[in-house]
Amino acid sequence: MVRKSKKLDDPRGVAFEALMDVAGGEWLETALANRAFFLSQKDLALARALAYACLRHQSRLDFLVATKLSKRRNDQKVLVILRLGLAQILFFDRLGDHAIVYNMVRLAEIHVPGRQGLVNAILRDFLRDREAVWGWPQELDGREVDPLKRLSVFYSHPLWLVERLVAQLGYRSARGLLIANNLPASPTVRINPQRTSRAELAARLPFTTRETKYSPWGLIPEAWAGLPRAWPGYAEGHFAIQDEASQILGLLAKPAKTILDCCAGQGGKSLALAALYPTSRIVALDPCSSRLTLFREEVRRLGLGARLEIRESTVQTAKLKEKFGLVVVDAPCTGLGVIRRRPDVKWLKRLDAPRRMGVVQRELVKVAAASVAPGGQLIFSSCSIAEEEGPWVVERLLAEAKEFRALGREEIPPALRELMVGPGQLRLWPHLHGTDGFFYGVMTRGES
Repeated sequence: MVRKSKKLDDPRGVAFEALMDVAGGEWLETALANRAFFLSQKDLALARALAYACLRHQSRLDFLVATKLSKRRNDQKVLVILRLGLAQILFFDRLGDHAIVYNMVRLAEIHVPGRQGLVNAILRDFLRDREAVWGWPQELDGREVDPLKRLSVFYSHPLWLVERLVAQLGYRSARGLLIANNLPASPTVRINPQRTSRAELAARLPFTTRETKYSPWGLIPEAWAGLPRAWPGYAEGHFAIQDEASQILGLLAKPAKTILDCCAGQGGKSLALAALYPTSRIVALDPCSSRLTLFREEVRRLGLGARLEIRESTVQTAKLKEKFGLVVVDAPCTGLGVIRRRPDVKWLKRLDAPRRMGVVQRELVKVAAASVAPGGQLIFSSCSIAEEEGPWVVERLLAEAKEFRALGREEIPPALRELMVGPGQLRLWPHLHGTDGFFYGVMTRGES
């Protein structure tokens, strides 16, 4: 249900209401989309930028607010307004100090009448003491902050996730990942090799790009370049938007006459494979009609639907009788690898989420494996950095399905071998590789 904004054409008000929706369990992009038609593209971009900044730096903003605001006077609406104001002071100085305070006071008048004086006083306090705003938290509630809590506060990740990452990576590398997660990520281009080349598209785009390191099909804008829909070549289907970590599926997948995509979503991987292997027959499954609508729109734009069958189904309910030379399982997951693009993930997921999703993935892969032809390939992938949603899934399948084996190092393309973390297993990290956090498990089925 769309809740009407009290000021429909105000990007700050839309950002506020979207953040309130996230606090209630809604995804940010859904909350913004529900209000997109109220704003111009310019104002929507500002609303999105403000909301994303607040979510990227939420713990740090809350820590600073707590130094000025007693718990007794701290309700959710006041807190979100102060987050918005403080985020602008920290990261949007081009908006001007006076304008920042003025607009937040107006927002308070609308949403928390009687508290606008408090909002005004606290924001002006922050403006007078900018050095404290940039400081490293030493105390919380009068107590010394332990190192992991300090990471959690300053780099704005929930403590359970910080503890998990430090245990998995060590303090230094975990800190690098937290920093990378808070840096906005440019959209990555994947060319449509049926219609252009990487060099041709790079020459046509009106901004500087660099080539992706691992994918031979990717380009990354060097600076913010606006919405991809407005770029030259988009309408003609010369490219799609797909992170490099996801693109390298095309390097891992061996050519096959028949391909099954068990979790197609909006079609990124199916369309990449269709562009690389135009004579292959691809069956793409997904249970969500809205995702499949977007998938079909991309099929038309990219001109890649000749041998692509899209079915609204799951692999469990599809009742597939044939076997496929390649089966891809890009499994539903927590999304802990895409926090740099979706900062709401870290606040909407809980401690037990990786374990629960790992159970779902293990059952999904087990069913998908039954559709792999003898000599065929099974590729499991996940945009999560959790062990339960990566190695544990692959190792469980290999232990139970003896007809499968993980690919050896010599079977992985040389350019990707540095990403290997085990037999047939590859891992990409935002802070190490400049991509989304991603896991691949590549297996093959015996000939008999």
